[in-house]
Amino acid sequence: RKQYGVTEAVVSTQSTGNWNKHVVDSYCRKQYGVTPDPVGASLNYWSADFRSASNIIFSNGLLDPWHAGGVLEDVNESVKAIIVKDGAHHLDLRGSNKADPKSVIEARKQEVALIEKWLGEL
Repeated sequence: RKQYGVTEAVVSTQSTGNWNKHVVDSYCRKQYGVTPDPVGASLNYWSADFRSASNIIFSNGLLDPWHAGGVLEDVNESVKAIIVKDGAHHLDLRGSNKADPKSVIEARKQEVALIEKWLGEL
């Protein structure tokens, strides 16, 4: 089974600010005759079963078109999903900037708190 990304759809819709799953699905069906399947892609290319894992943070910026294929809910007590409302691709992992949105600043605080907690448990 072939998997399809959404990069072209994102490029065409980003300037209007109207990117969402419906827009991408519609664009891809019209342009390429396919519908993106981020869940299928994740199951085929990496395991989505993190129940026995520990000490992992999955941060997903909702402005990042790839977030749809990410881990969006906590898996267990130490495999955490942090949703960054105004975050783009890896924005929370970059150095701080005075223009950082509040949601990015809060995500960084959560990430640091989790990492400090886990290190304290060693």
